[in-house]
Amino acid sequence: MGVFSTESEFVSSISAETLFKAIAEDSIDIFPKALPSLFESAEIIEGDGGPGTIKKLNIIGGLGSVKNRVDAIDKANYVYNYSINEGIALSDQPLEKISFEYKLVPNPDGGCIVKSTIKYYTKGDAQLSQQYLDDGNERCNSFTKAVVDYLQQNPNYN
Repeated sequence: MGVFSTESEFVSSISAETLFKAIAEDSIDIFPKALPSLFESAEIIEGDGGPGTIKKLNIIGGLGSVKNRVDAIDKANYVYNYSINEGIALSDQPLEKISFEYKLVPNPDGGCIVKSTIKYYTKGDAQLSQQYLDDGNERCNSFTKAVVDYLQQNPNYN
């Protein structure tokens, strides 16, 4: 198995506390609202939201789903780790899983910096192109931006 890592940063005007809650704790409610052209619905199929919890995100139009497993959640330090172990996100490349780490660092202006690390675990000795890795970073940042946009449009969230 090969492991390919990428990192990116995204500056948000939303506080680390609020954005962390939306992404780590309320994703099954927020993702279908923030990304309605992608997710039809979401649900917890196992667990209580903590490590080991399995979340299922259903893609719009019956195109499949993605299952995420919460690997770690650190509310005090705004760190959230999860892995995609099953679903459409693994179908276009020889991947065993994709792991994500979000670390939100508060800014003095009330916003935060979202530091994301993505690790792709390939089957066998399969290789991934730099374009594929760059596209993954772009998707990750666009998901975060969609959640930020949703929170800006819904200031009473929390």
